[in-house]
Amino acid sequence: RKLAGSLLAAVVMCLASHAQAEEVDLELVLAMDASGSISSEEYILQLEGPATAFRDPAIQAAITSGPVGKIAVSVMLWSDAAFPKIKCGWFVLDSARSAETFARLVETFQLSKDRTVDIGGGGTGIGAGVREAIDMLNTNSYRGLRQVIDVSGDGIETEFSFSKGVMVRDAKLLARAEGITINGLPILSENFPALDKYYRDEVIIGPGAFVEKAASFEDFGRAIRRKLLREIQSQVAIAPQPDGWRIAGRGQTDK
Repeated sequence: RKLAGSLLAAVVMCLASHAQAEEVDLELVLAMDASGSISSEEYILQLEGPATAFRDPAIQAAITSGPVGKIAVSVMLWSDAAFPKIKCGWFVLDSARSAETFARLVETFQLSKDRTVDIGGGGTGIGAGVREAIDMLNTNSYRGLRQVIDVSGDGIETEFSFSKGVMVRDAKLLARAEGITINGLPILSENFPALDKYYRDEVIIGPGAFVEKAASFEDFGRAIRRKLLREIQSQVAIAPQPDGWRIAGRGQTDK
């Protein structure tokens, strides 16, 4: 009887928590590269891109155009598994005013008053970043019609013996099991001129998943605006499927 009572209490608590969650059209994690390959100037360009995008009237209109009329968004900085992930917390955007508030936070995130950078370092732990983003989606107080992780970075995943963590191949399986979409924004360079192919083959997964490449860090602002508009406007049908996937409606899986 005690066991049955405990199970019933757990179910009731779970249902109560689910009922209390705030409904949104989209839960979005902007998972941005803060590894050792990112210079201060490049990091600032990564901040300016989404800050400018969330001030764009087209983005603001898209935010309020869904069935619920609002989204929940958070920024998370990742590097390799040995470094802590830096997060800004969750913000609900439902108006031009709330989008402006979030844009102000993003453009100064982890910057000191003299515009010096306080970020991670280390290797390119894409899988560790994705795993953290999945946890963020699973433990927040929102219930989105869609859950998306927006991964941006300038290199392929690296693995060091001193910083063992979840690799991207395994993180993708975790995302698939949860019905979470991972989109990619690779930043091309002389070192990785075909990074978009790597992201397409190794990083993205899920309903409507796609890659939007930036030709350089200077091109990041254009790419993130285009990517955010597509993510926020995406028409993904929320329906249980035999294999646990939520299928794409008008969106198309770029995989």
